[in-house]
Amino acid sequence: MSEAADVETAGSTDENAVPRLVDGVRLLGEYEGGGYEEPRYLVSRADGQMVLVSPLLHEVASRLDGARTVREVAERVNADLGLELSAADVAYLVDKKLYPMGVATTSEPLPDPPRSDPLLSLVFNTQLLPPGFVRAAAAIFSPFYRPPVIALMLSLFVAVDVWLVVSGGIDAAFHRSVGDPVLVLTLMVLWVCATLFHEFGHAAGCHYGGARPGGIGVGILVLYPAFYTNVTDAYRLDRRGRLRTDLGGIYFNAIFIVAVFGLYQLTEIPALKVFMVLNHLQILQQLLPLLRLDGYLILGDLVGVPNLFAFVGPVWRRLRGKPDNGSTTHQALRPRVQVLVTTWVLIVVPLLIVALTLLLLRLPFYLATATSRAVEYGQVALAAGGQGSVGVLLLAVLSMLLLLIPWVGGTAFAIRTGRRVVKLVRKLRARRQASRPQPKHRKRSGRLRPPPAAA
Repeated sequence: MSEAADVETAGSTDENAVPRLVDGVRLLGEYEGGGYEEPRYLVSRADGQMVLVSPLLHEVASRLDGARTVREVAERVNADLGLELSAADVAYLVDKKLYPMGVATTSEPLPDPPRSDPLLSLVFNTQLLPPGFVRAAAAIFSPFYRPPVIALMLSLFVAVDVWLVVSGGIDAAFHRSVGDPVLVLTLMVLWVCATLFHEFGHAAGCHYGGARPGGIGVGILVLYPAFYTNVTDAYRLDRRGRLRTDLGGIYFNAIFIVAVFGLYQLTEIPALKVFMVLNHLQILQQLLPLLRLDGYLILGDLVGVPNLFAFVGPVWRRLRGKPDNGSTTHQALRPRVQVLVTTWVLIVVPLLIVALTLLLLRLPFYLATATSRAVEYGQVALAAGGQGSVGVLLLAVLSMLLLLIPWVGGTAFAIRTGRRVVKLVRKLRARRQASRPQPKHRKRSGRLRPPPAAA
């Protein structure tokens, strides 16, 4: 529904009611660099959720001070902006728009305001490092974003890449590392350290731009564990600041590779060379704009759309020739952005549907294999413990735990997918029933025909 239609319907709130912003709500100003025809404004809720609102909703919300009545808010908006809103119009915007978002209320706030709950999101996520610690570390690492330091680090990174190609010996390093439990453990430790450093890159980029990063946590993404950083506050930065935050993780991966190269020159441990190659693969994986990884966020900030998955439904409806009357409208985007978003949907969504379908079909086999391999590693761990082989014991225990994680993530993903399918089927069934013409009853003696009597 457009704003013009918004103000055509009167709200249910009394004209003397006093609307207010929900506790913890902050108006953060315009979403800079957005891909919309008209500006969008950011609103931050107490639960950390960011909400994009239209200019009219932002103007109304900015005048809800908990003292003005609905009529006074309408008068203030009209005087400041030259509009002709009635008290009923403002009441409607508060009741039907701001209240369902969990932004404003005239009585009690919405008990459970809507939150973004994508299918392909982390489950069983928990905070690993508190916000205070992350902010202190981000302040320490933020000098890496000074332009001369960036130029130096990227030059060293390119030099390391050239050395990896020219020096050779990567196959031999892989063979030596895979056959040595201590070197495999070294690779695991390096992988965890590099992933955490990746997250500090996001936090430092957020801090450098003037926003406040949150904590660092860990969860399960579909089948495997993944770290994440709460950088929601970066949405209030300009496009450059948001892109700096998005690219910060990959940039810190490059810095970590340079540091590992220096360590390799001192020790010549083959696992370090293997790690440098694997970390390049991690960078490429992060750049794919499929899941909610760095590439997805980078693409969203480049086109000015913070949540690309929210446009899957609107694009699908528009391609089918149906009206786009949802809260996230495809027509609200600029023409060039519409083309980019539509192209992304047409490429990414079929790929994800095929991949997720294959995953669900093969999931029982994957879990059975993981279970059998975990049992084997359990036996190896018992044997290594009896022989006093600490390296083999630690490697077997870690491998066993890693193989059991897909059980948790796969089960949660299957349950979440099942719930979404059931919800979609119910919605389609309800819509189909609502579209069916109602049977007409014949009248007899001015009354509806009574139902047949029970036998």
